[in-house]
Amino acid sequence: MKYFLDTEFLEGTQKKWFGETKPTIDLISIGIVAEDGREYYAISKDFNLKEAWNRYDLVKDGFRDMGLTPNYKKVYWLRDNVLKPIWIELSLKKDSKYTKEEIMYIWDKLTNSERYFRMKLLLQLFGKTDKQIAKEIKEFVGTEETIGNWNEVKDKMNTQFYGYYSDYDWVVFCWLFGKMIDLPKGFPMYCIDLKQESDRIYNLEKEKYIKNGGRNFINKMSNHLDYPKQTNEHNALSDAHFNYNLYKFLNTL
Repeated sequence: MKYFLDTEFLEGTQKKWFGETKPTIDLISIGIVAEDGREYYAISKDFNLKEAWNRYDLVKDGFRDMGLTPNYKKVYWLRDNVLKPIWIELSLKKDSKYTKEEIMYIWDKLTNSERYFRMKLLLQLFGKTDKQIAKEIKEFVGTEETIGNWNEVKDKMNTQFYGYYSDYDWVVFCWLFGKMIDLPKGFPMYCIDLKQESDRIYNLEKEKYIKNGGRNFINKMSNHLDYPKQTNEHNALSDAHFNYNLYKFLNTL
């Protein structure tokens, strides 16, 4: 069975009482789509919310003076692109009487501190521990622990995981279970990267096209008319669906 996964995560060093931690990765959310149509989606409540909420990049924003001294602004990419959509998603789950537009209006009216403390509450209500997520993934995929007739089915399962630019996704996924040797029986120790597969197929198609005398080959795979479109980007489940659609598209070439 093939499984298409995506994660959202907090990467890098994190502040502590004195100095910073070594670079690490915290899971924020995970989405998995199985080729038989089943879905798994979870939001962690174990990640460092304070660090994720306040993480920013300094981006050049014009100049301060005629001496052309660069001016910089703080860009809270993780908060705006990952945490805010989760905040809206979980707020809708908590207060179903509101529409998405009304929840977004509430977001706009709250102070940053009020948004943050509401996020803490929402994660406590609807988030899951990483331990619980690991257990549920085992049940979703099927392992020696969760399948009663394991010896009868293990040789037929052929569990495969696919991701897109998946190096960090795979690390986050594996860390749910501990060390690499702690991966559940039946799980492969690698993830197939659809970006690499896309590049491989693209180069083969281009080589074949040129060899046959063609010109003006599309300059990248994503310009292909049938290339799947990403919607609701940075939502782990939506991105997992995109990965599955990309896999199916690549198999038509």
